[in-house]
Amino acid sequence: MTVAAPVGLLPEFDNLLRPDLIADPYAVYDRWRPIDPVHWNAHLDAWLLLRYDDVLSLLSDHDLLSSDRTEAFTAHLTDAERERFRAFISVRKRMLLYNDPPRHTELRKPVQRGMSVRLVNGMRAKIQDIADGLVDDVIEQGEMDGIQDIGYRLPVIVNSELIGVPVADRDKVKDWTADFIAAINAGGANVGTSDLERGQNAVLAMGEYFPALARRKRENPADDLLSSLVQRRERPLSDEDLVATCIVLMFAGLETALNLVGNGLLALLRHEDQMRQLQADPSLTPAAVEEILRYDGPLHLVGRRATRTFELHGRTIRAEDKVLVMLGAANRDPDMFADPGRLDIHRRPNQHVSFSHGVHYCPGAELSRILGQTAFDTILRRLPDLRLGDGELEYQPNLSFRGLRTLPLSFSPGRRLADR
Repeated sequence: MTVAAPVGLLPEFDNLLRPDLIADPYAVYDRWRPIDPVHWNAHLDAWLLLRYDDVLSLLSDHDLLSSDRTEAFTAHLTDAERERFRAFISVRKRMLLYNDPPRHTELRKPVQRGMSVRLVNGMRAKIQDIADGLVDDVIEQGEMDGIQDIGYRLPVIVNSELIGVPVADRDKVKDWTADFIAAINAGGANVGTSDLERGQNAVLAMGEYFPALARRKRENPADDLLSSLVQRRERPLSDEDLVATCIVLMFAGLETALNLVGNGLLALLRHEDQMRQLQADPSLTPAAVEEILRYDGPLHLVGRRATRTFELHGRTIRAEDKVLVMLGAANRDPDMFADPGRLDIHRRPNQHVSFSHGVHYCPGAELSRILGQTAFDTILRRLPDLRLGDGELEYQPNLSFRGLRTLPLSFSPGRRLADR
């Protein structure tokens, strides 16, 4: 499809996968939003929705914008490649992220019941212990990588605990999840066959691992999500759906929490006044997490497929067109948020869309909030003079999950909790 851009838009800003725009896309959104809020992006072969009201409205209309995008994901593959990566494609197609009601409802209901308020709130003390342990691992060094040492390790452990993955198996499940994420590449660029090979091998391994773990949970249930899923009597999940559900919980939970912690620490360090207010008054932590989610959230966009042709702001979106619902742009819309480019931990109200909206609202949102609150409170309390260390900041080349690869940090060496 060829669509003319409005006069005044420079084509060099259309490539949002460019490293400098990956690092800071918000100025581009601010330029496009008032004059081209439904923006055709040739690099991504997709429409970008940039206004808060449009994002909120269309995320509520799954009849118009479908989450089923398997055909688009595999369009560049040959028939031989589709057969070669059949297991990976099949698991992706079964995930609740890529389904509409009623199939989506069938997959989501047991997850929501399993992630009960009791289970999630019951993990608070455990998450605190994990966060303290990770700070203990680095506190004597005076420096750390905020991504690798805490941002990545914290959700891996927490998600494993939530699902019920034994400690001895965490590293291999973590590695399989990383391989799956490399293949899913939700940012818009086509993945290579080497990445798909990694994803295929990871799916085959997890396709054996999770059903075997589920059988053990049926015999000896515990207070975890997998036990809840396999004990369900009404319409129990098939092994294939169980595997797809476990994978999506691992990768979505990992990316969301990892990027929340990394993006949040960077935002606070770049807004020292806000960080000092938060350190002085920890009761502000829940509101600070909401503002960090709005200001530079971990989930930057969600992809959809138009089911029929429709008009929006003078643009014609045709049936089967790819539509990227830009959560990050909506969260910086000045028609919704006053002074949206400013981090303000006192902001009220704060109706961001960082966990999406409608039937696909993130089922793990409350757990992510608890994890973020615990991480920021623990790090700022135990490392009071935290500051950016030496080294370049590099972002992951992904438009969907927005986050850093590394975050060098420095602080005055302290003492482990056990040594106090």
